[in-house]
Amino acid sequence: MDQRGEKRALRACCAGIVNQAVIANVTAILFVPLMRLYGFTYLQLGLLTAIGFAAQLSADLILLFFIDRAPRRALAVFACALSGAGLLLYGAVPILFAGGGAVYAGIAASTAVFAFAGGMLEVILSNVADSLPARTGELCLLHTVYAWAQVVLSLCLLLFLQVCGSEHWNVALFACALVPLCALVFLLFCRFPETRPRERVRASVRPFYLLALFAVFFGYGAEVVMNQWVSAFAADVFAFEGGSTLGCALFALCLGAGGAVYVALSRRRGNVPPALLAAAALFAAAAYLAAGLLRLPAAAFAAAVVCGLFAGVLSPGAMTAATDALPHAGGWMLASFAVAQDISAAALPAAAGALSDAFSLRAAFLVSAAIPLFAALFLWAMHRSRRRGLSCLR
Repeated sequence: MDQRGEKRALRACCAGIVNQAVIANVTAILFVPLMRLYGFTYLQLGLLTAIGFAAQLSADLILLFFIDRAPRRALAVFACALSGAGLLLYGAVPILFAGGGAVYAGIAASTAVFAFAGGMLEVILSNVADSLPARTGELCLLHTVYAWAQVVLSLCLLLFLQVCGSEHWNVALFACALVPLCALVFLLFCRFPETRPRERVRASVRPFYLLALFAVFFGYGAEVVMNQWVSAFAADVFAFEGGSTLGCALFALCLGAGGAVYVALSRRRGNVPPALLAAAALFAAAAYLAAGLLRLPAAAFAAAVVCGLFAGVLSPGAMTAATDALPHAGGWMLASFAVAQDISAAALPAAAGALSDAFSLRAAFLVSAAIPLFAALFLWAMHRSRRRGLSCLR
């Protein structure tokens, strides 16, 4: 594949990841309007999140068996079209159904549709970006594009709800459906690199692979716990409706900035030193501790937001370190890492929530500081194993 073909494929991957950012965050941004308009409870909203994670996990598990057997471009086109259909169904729910119960069922069904599509698309496009020849840092680039897209989505929806009123929330969903349509156009006019042959993981590599799984689990957990709970700190600082959304946008802004730094370093040096990932993990843990210990709400919120700078390096860095060390494992490996991320996104924020109910949110953050520390521990173990020659498939 020539450089022009690589750029087209990379643009298609970025467009698909923008679509992923929309479908992964749109419901969380609409939590407050949905509660006010339809009387949804926190339990119902939590179930919507669980439905989204379950659908995404199902897609990742299915791709474990099909990612190396089916054409990746065809899978990506199907997933993109399905996510667009899910967003259109979401926007049409108030038109098709009446009453809180029926509206909730329609939202749950559409969430399952586009979350399944999003799970497929993320794994497929991450696999394509990782297989692009003569380029480095592309996995982290996709993560950075995702963060910037989350910022833009949060601010646009916040502005729309303020100007047009939250009762017209579904109109915003019809506008969001244009994103997968644009991504579909990019996908139709590009060509993906050839699929790598699938290879078995030898017994000597399995310990390293397990270390990589845990590094990805805790590295992503350091990001997702803060991403889901930073809104609680923002609510203490911003008094207006939508302040929590603004807090999430600021965190995503820092997340994208950290990812951009990682991409720049990886393209300049080729490989980012493990010491940088370890430093990012330690600073992320310090940010968790500061958010839990600082009593001034504005200071605690600032610490939570700044954590995004370090999580933006740690989360994709753990994934990149794992894929660099297992270069010939095939697409199934990225699918398995996506499963680890899904489990992390479901389990660790829920654990933080349980600690908050039992003690306090600040206590939960003090305990959650162990998450990036565990990521640093497993990354260090990966580095040691790789130096001993246990990580390369030949």
